[in-house]
Amino acid sequence: MDEQKQKAIQKHYATLVKSMNSLWIMDHLAHLLSLEEMESIRKAHLTPQERTRELIAVLFRKTEELRPFGCFIKALEETDDNHKILAEAILKTYTHENGANVAEKVSRNSHLDAGETEHGFKM
Repeated sequence: MDEQKQKAIQKHYATLVKSMNSLWIMDHLAHLLSLEEMESIRKAHLTPQERTRELIAVLFRKTEELRPFGCFIKALEETDDNHKILAEAILKTYTHENGANVAEKVSRNSHLDAGETEHGFKM
């Protein structure tokens, strides 16, 4: 995942660790995660907070070609109303910190790929 997207998530890290249900999110990211990664997140970490930390760390290591940021945002939006609020906050941070570049990228790609989220991030 690129550094700007990581920073947007890191700004909300404490809230994500405290309130995100990583197992729900992981289920929505099954296409992006290997079986080994899913097992590591599920079994190696005893507390929900540890699982969330590990899931975020795994997503940060994913290449941009896999679109981990867009997939993560979509998973947040689809799992729970509280998660949806987190997704909106992360997107707001990302858009604010990257300004016109993000808006330009989203509008340029918005009609090109049917596999993107409603925010223009390709899946």
